[in-house]
Amino acid sequence: MRLVRDQDWLPLLAHTEQPEAMQRQLLSSILASQRDTQFGRQYGFGSLRSYEEFTQAVPVLGFEDLRERIEGQEQRGERLLNAEQPVHYVQTSGTTGKPKHLPMVRSALEWIGQYQRLFAFAQWAGVPGIYAGQVLVIAGQAVEGKLPGGTPYGSMSGLMNEALPQAIRRKSALPEGVLTGADIRLKYLRMAACAVAAEALSVLATPNPSTILKLLEVIRSEFPHLVEALAVGPRHPIFSQRTAWAEPIPVSAHRLAYLRTLMQYASTLDLAALWPGLCAVITWTGGNCGVLIPKLRTLVSQETAVIEMGYLSSECLGSLNVDVRANRCIPTFQEHFFEFIGVKDDDDSVSRPVMLGDLREGQKYQVLVTTRSGLYRYAMNDIVEVTGWFNRVPTIRFVQKGKGVTNITGEKLYEHQAVEAVERVLRALNMACEFYVMLADVHQARYTLYFEQTAVPSSFSNEVDEQLARLNVEYEAKRESGRLQPLRAALLRPGTAEAYRAHCVAQGQRDAQFKLIRLQYAHDCSFNFSQHVL
Repeated sequence: MRLVRDQDWLPLLAHTEQPEAMQRQLLSSILASQRDTQFGRQYGFGSLRSYEEFTQAVPVLGFEDLRERIEGQEQRGERLLNAEQPVHYVQTSGTTGKPKHLPMVRSALEWIGQYQRLFAFAQWAGVPGIYAGQVLVIAGQAVEGKLPGGTPYGSMSGLMNEALPQAIRRKSALPEGVLTGADIRLKYLRMAACAVAAEALSVLATPNPSTILKLLEVIRSEFPHLVEALAVGPRHPIFSQRTAWAEPIPVSAHRLAYLRTLMQYASTLDLAALWPGLCAVITWTGGNCGVLIPKLRTLVSQETAVIEMGYLSSECLGSLNVDVRANRCIPTFQEHFFEFIGVKDDDDSVSRPVMLGDLREGQKYQVLVTTRSGLYRYAMNDIVEVTGWFNRVPTIRFVQKGKGVTNITGEKLYEHQAVEAVERVLRALNMACEFYVMLADVHQARYTLYFEQTAVPSSFSNEVDEQLARLNVEYEAKRESGRLQPLRAALLRPGTAEAYRAHCVAQGQRDAQFKLIRLQYAHDCSFNFSQHVL
């Protein structure tokens, strides 16, 4: 860690005194390196000399604007977006239902390693003893498959896990290969067994706190079987079924004896009882994950730090937590070029993008990012808020996805996907319905479809659920893992649509400009649909 301080941390601190100059230099470097790509020639990268010229030449873009070039350069090896061929892709759900594959060049992969060293140093400096014990990191797979051109793709959390400093990875409570070749249920059982076996766990890290709650649910419901499996060893079905993995999970006699004392409290076990030495839980605390943090805090001791993981996405690692006690996160200005568009509640107008130095504390902004890997003025559809300053760099926190997107546990469901799923089922049933609203309940990890109809087939909710999974690969994965509960359909009494419209107008919407938002968060919806359910 002292080596990381000298090689990475102190240079970062120096750069925080001149962030805007660093941003302009970075933009110039990206434009120069990509000027001979098809995209760079089209938009005249070779002649652009300033940020102002860049914004005039290049429009704000989304993934679908870049998809054809991303897929073309992978399949044909042409330099369409990137001067150097991507060596990896990050897969996530797309707005059209077709997965997004976001390119990563080699230098971007190397940057993830530097990011992890910086974050690990901030944790080590802020929480004494944080890495004294074992580490449980719950992440996706860095490599989940290969694209037609042969380049691997996987999850950003998997890449981050692999990029952890080796000294930390060697402390992992999950043995290499223990989760391979198993279905979702077995993976959670094996993960739970490894976690329970960890006698001196000091860090638990995973992006979404709902994953921690799911793991604890499995531990509570299967606790006697888990303890038995640890005592039996690799011959137990939890470990040996459908996999070649057959290494024993190391567990001491002292730990087994302690676990047996907890047997009578299995249904109410918490993290503090399982791991008394737990120093920190590292997870997302902002946005809609924030509603789960109070519950998470009841499961750990008062001494356990809950550390914000930062504004992270499949497109980029957007912020770095430099002060883990106060959870102050700064944009990763040394690696990504940022633009921010100011937003106001209930205001659809679009303001002019500004750079890092123009941000104002207390203001909310949408994020545009330009990366070394071929994303240019890319609209993240994320809203962040400026919370203060770290030297001359603003600190930010994630607030929510932009309009038309909900995200309970990583599924990022778009409004048009919800509409398409419902309409597909209606067409198949030869039915019609003008009024329906889908609410995302973060506490229950469930979507509820409120539907003004007197009757629907008993299979209706299952069919909509299946269509959502077909349209959104992340929704499908979260449903398979149990992190998302099955969709629930609730029939509404006739007249509910008019009652809802009247309520919205009374809340300040103009009647002539009333717009029905079909996908919302339950905690943002002030209309009580439950009072109108048949």
